[in-house]
Amino acid sequence: RLRGTTLWLVGLLCGAFAGCGDRLASLQGTVTVNGQVAPKGLAFEFSPLGPGSPSYGTTDAEGRYVAAFTFKRKGIEPGEHLVRLLPSQIEMPMPEFDDRGRLVGKPKEASPIAKFPREYYEQITTIVVSEGYNTHDFELVAPSE
Repeated sequence: RLRGTTLWLVGLLCGAFAGCGDRLASLQGTVTVNGQVAPKGLAFEFSPLGPGSPSYGTTDAEGRYVAAFTFKRKGIEPGEHLVRLLPSQIEMPMPEFDDRGRLVGKPKEASPIAKFPREYYEQITTIVVSEGYNTHDFELVAPSE
C-alpha cells in the first residue's frame, strides 16, 4: 500500500513541474510558393518568443509539414513563435558537367526557393500556437527575375 501511494505522489509532483508533463500542442499546415505547392524539403524553425525550445517542420511532396519537437516527438510548445526558413540543399540547383569539366546543356533554372528574400531566413511571421490541435498555412512569395 505504501509503495502505491509513493508512486502516486511522485507522479503528481512530476506533473506539477515543467518538463515532466507532455504539454506539446500539434501544428501542421501547407506551404505554397508563388501560389504553387512548395517542394519537398523546405525546412522551417518555430522559435518560442518566450522561454522554451524550438520545433521544426519540413515540407513533403504535397507541401505539407508537421511540427516536430525532437526527432522522435511531434509537437510544439504552446505560445507565440517566430517562424523562419532554414537553409536547405534544395535551394541551389547543381549544374551538370562532362568529364572535361564543361557545362552540359543549358544551366538549370534556379528554384524559386533560391530567390527567397533574406528576411525569410530571419523572420517570415509570428504565429500563436494554442494547446491542442493547430493548423497554420504559409503562403511564401519568391520574387521573379
